[in-house]
Amino acid sequence: MKGLRIALLMSLAPRKQGSLEDWILAFCREAARRGHQVDAWLREPMLPSFVTELKASGARVDDLLAFERSGLAAMTRRLAGHDIIHLNFLAPRSRIAMAAYAAWPTQVLYTAHSDHIDEEEDVVRRSLRWAVNQTTMLRVHSLAGVSEHVRVKEGLRFGLHPHRSRTIFNGVDTRRFHPRPRAQPGGPVELITVANLVENKGVHHLLGALGRLRSPRVRLRVVGDGPAQPALRALAARLGLEHQTEFLGLRNDVQELLGTSDICIQPALAEAFGLTVAEAMACGCAVVASRVGGIPELIQHGRTGLLVEPGDEPGLAAALERLLDDPVSRRQLGDSARQRACEFFELSNTVRRHVDWCEESAGYVSQAPVQLTAAPPLLEPEAEPRASYQAGPHAS
Repeated sequence: MKGLRIALLMSLAPRKQGSLEDWILAFCREAARRGHQVDAWLREPMLPSFVTELKASGARVDDLLAFERSGLAAMTRRLAGHDIIHLNFLAPRSRIAMAAYAAWPTQVLYTAHSDHIDEEEDVVRRSLRWAVNQTTMLRVHSLAGVSEHVRVKEGLRFGLHPHRSRTIFNGVDTRRFHPRPRAQPGGPVELITVANLVENKGVHHLLGALGRLRSPRVRLRVVGDGPAQPALRALAARLGLEHQTEFLGLRNDVQELLGTSDICIQPALAEAFGLTVAEAMACGCAVVASRVGGIPELIQHGRTGLLVEPGDEPGLAAALERLLDDPVSRRQLGDSARQRACEFFELSNTVRRHVDWCEESAGYVSQAPVQLTAAPPLLEPEAEPRASYQAGPHAS
């Protein structure tokens, strides 16, 4: 049977190696292994070495913004030559999404990567938004959430029946993200946080917690860039942490930094999945993270990491102090986290589930033997309802 032609559209600039760049490359390689052709539209700037690897997989690579500037009719014509359109990091009513819907009869798949924030609106506006959301999904074959939290929330938002949604976690290359030799107990405790430096990543709360601790034993590495970096540097100085805090910017060696750190902190105020958390777990790093969004689906509190309420600086300080004083617990949490990451978040498994999804949606019968994989069990089922998909105007 002739392979599929898949359009992969992601409003993402692959500026480094790792994380979602790993996912894109693994997806294209798995699709090629099964005889499919992937045309990938991504945002500039793109890391040249990444583009080289992507093209070597057989994928075609184009600039997403140039594609959008070509106009709705031109986008629709190009997308109509595909069997599957796989949308990522694009608003469901963006111009590109509209071109995808217009490319009939190509099947459209939508992956929800964000923890959508409901807007405060009156009853009339909420009802109108609900009706528009229902209409938006008429041309979407099905939706995948990167966590069960996102799947349920987006299912309610768009009124999707369960058979039209699924959970496919983000994946981690556990061969690249793995434990490395760490410093012996007695020296400084290496802390790390990896994030896009914007307010809802909560790095200011991490600095506030360290200001409460006032421990000379810790050193913090902040990996990532973003508009909040100047304010975070100023806050670290005000709290007297400037000599213990290093802002490293965007890095290509995150796996090595995580693998040699003692504790990874993810203090986010909203999080759809928590890819940094999964990467830290794969590196055998003890993790302290916010009990928010999809993160509780990754971390079993007290077994594979510690959870604190988002924005709770005293609680975050207490969790860090607990681990600072107990290197044995740090090691045990890290070992258990590594085991869970390998079992449930391995990149090759999650990518196979995405390509399976493409094939199922197109009615394609693969000629290659494919191992079907299942999502891990929910850790805290009481946190989000799994049913109630008959959404009404209240579910905006």
